[in-house]
Amino acid sequence: MELPDYHLGFPFSHTAAYAAVSSPQPLGSIWERHSNLQLFGMFLSIFVWVFCLTAALSAIIISRVRYAGLKGSASSRMSKDEAPGVSIIRPLRGVDCNMYENLASSFRQDYPRFEIIFSVAQPHDPAVAVVRDLMKKFPEVDARLIIGDKDVGINPKINNMIQSYETAKYDIVWVLDSNVYVDSGCMGRSVDKMMKPGVGLVHHLPFGARPQTLGSELELMFMDTVHAKMYLFINWTGLASCVVGKSNLYRRSDLDKVGGMAAFGKFMAEDNLVATAIFNMGYKHEMTGDLAYQSLGSMTPSDYFLRRARWTRIRKYTVTAATIVEPFIEMIGCGLVASYAFNLLWNIHALNFLAFHFVMWFLIDLSLFQALSGEKVDNLRGFLMAWCLRELTALPLFAYAVAGSTVDWRDQSFYLLRDGTVKPVSEPVVAKASKDNASASSSQSSKSASDSAPPSPTTAAFWVNTMDTMVPQSTQASLRKFFRHPVVISIVRSTLAVIHFAVDILIKSQRNGNQEEDDEILEESLASENAIGNGLLEKDEIVKLQQAPLKRINKINKRYGFEYDGDDSSAYESDVVLRRSVRLKAPAGHKAYQQHQQQLSFEESENDDEYPVLNKYSNTKSETEAEHGRRSTEEDELSKAVEPYLSDSLSRRARIRRREIPARSQFLTVAS
Repeated sequence: MELPDYHLGFPFSHTAAYAAVSSPQPLGSIWERHSNLQLFGMFLSIFVWVFCLTAALSAIIISRVRYAGLKGSASSRMSKDEAPGVSIIRPLRGVDCNMYENLASSFRQDYPRFEIIFSVAQPHDPAVAVVRDLMKKFPEVDARLIIGDKDVGINPKINNMIQSYETAKYDIVWVLDSNVYVDSGCMGRSVDKMMKPGVGLVHHLPFGARPQTLGSELELMFMDTVHAKMYLFINWTGLASCVVGKSNLYRRSDLDKVGGMAAFGKFMAEDNLVATAIFNMGYKHEMTGDLAYQSLGSMTPSDYFLRRARWTRIRKYTVTAATIVEPFIEMIGCGLVASYAFNLLWNIHALNFLAFHFVMWFLIDLSLFQALSGEKVDNLRGFLMAWCLRELTALPLFAYAVAGSTVDWRDQSFYLLRDGTVKPVSEPVVAKASKDNASASSSQSSKSASDSAPPSPTTAAFWVNTMDTMVPQSTQASLRKFFRHPVVISIVRSTLAVIHFAVDILIKSQRNGNQEEDDEILEESLASENAIGNGLLEKDEIVKLQQAPLKRINKINKRYGFEYDGDDSSAYESDVVLRRSVRLKAPAGHKAYQQHQQQLSFEESENDDEYPVLNKYSNTKSETEAEHGRRSTEEDELSKAVEPYLSDSLSRRARIRRREIPARSQFLTVAS
């Protein structure tokens, strides 16, 4: 009998099988390894990632070139008879943050021929006093105030400024929101663009400034990073209309071709629709090197969520395609789809790609912000933490927004219809029908009719009524209750603590330095704050201390910000008063400091008649409660939880970037 061949103690046949299994098999191409559906998803995901990267890099280049410096204007050097006239329309309601200087920037325009029309719906609006004082201060400027609105639709902003639009002296109108500040040469440069052939609209990039709370900090991060990227890129390509109505110039003669401003009163997003109508006529949109600085003020987290949700829901029916792709231009959404694609293409681990993607995305946003603001971020930790929190809330906020069709605007709830129009939620179709039936009968019969079943509604009315019962009329109240919940506060605080810890490890260089110099700066800062808080210094000495270089103060924050335990009293007792912001000092010192500041503003208004009205519009309790009145418990509790991590970023960016407004405007800080 023939014996089998042995190789190293195993039969040859077994050895061959083992070698066949253990030897690596050549991998096929991606066309062979994956299905057609996987290949389609891979290429689509790569296209989205490359598009977002291209848009971001293009926005950085545009911002560095366009906003590097302001140029002179040829229109500003014209005579009054030669220059095209411009009518500035500023719709007002209530008192916004930095409102005095926002409105005063219109009076300071370096242009020979223009008028300013202020529109106020109610005669007792506190904005009326601000406007009248400004008109007295600048008597040489052609300015007037129109009180009263005209009902031309559901949009209160259109109703407020329609009379100003119809009575404007000049063909070029400049619609400028009340919470926006512009440079003095903005009008001249904008008119230069308007005079170019084929230009029908000139607009300016909104840029958030003066954040005072967590909500306004999140709004700033949205406006100055992800929104600015796509806004600059889309307008640079000129493929579609992309306009926000903070600061827009166009001709009445062009808008009158499509029915004038009154034709847009039935829409909520009138700014985008006006720009789209002009774009569809064949006219181009242009941008200047000016920024529309939006003073954010005191925005609560629920206000931020409601604002973003409102405009997402409006875009859902006006620009549906852009709304669908919105989650994929955010950092997390874009990174997830791209990690899947590159894993299929080059077998890159998803976590490795996500780490690279997140770092690259942050550096892009940081570069864009610095290019627009004109200065470097001197506290990278605070910026990174606010940026992370905004990015983490982007996708949940989008999901919340697209799930509903009601919006809160100016303390009123509206239901969005598919054609882009809106209707008040407070007057559903069914309720209106029952009301008409009840009014046709006597008082006794109407009472019995109201107790009986309502008439059968139409199909559309049935669905409208169903949506009204599913979605609460005041989503704002429900969100405020949500943010007051201890679990939510704990989750937000824990998230920021983890981010803070990770950032503190990454930015170790902020811990290095001369310890003796740090101790000297800390002792000097503590002595000055105690002196100010106890009212021991004279006016000139306090002003001198307040004018200390900002970087010296930030140096202390960078050293000792991480050791803050969340309790103001314990920090004060241990002689470590952290300068998180002016609002959150140690209770006793802060109270004395605020009283001293109020006394100083009284003295300034008495001794200097250049700014005689600033103290009238200070952040008093009565004015805030009357007009804005919503300094809710949610804001206080959530701010106490998160501002130890974000407040240094808030205090430094609570000012106009690139070009500082006059220092005396610090007395006008009215919560919006």
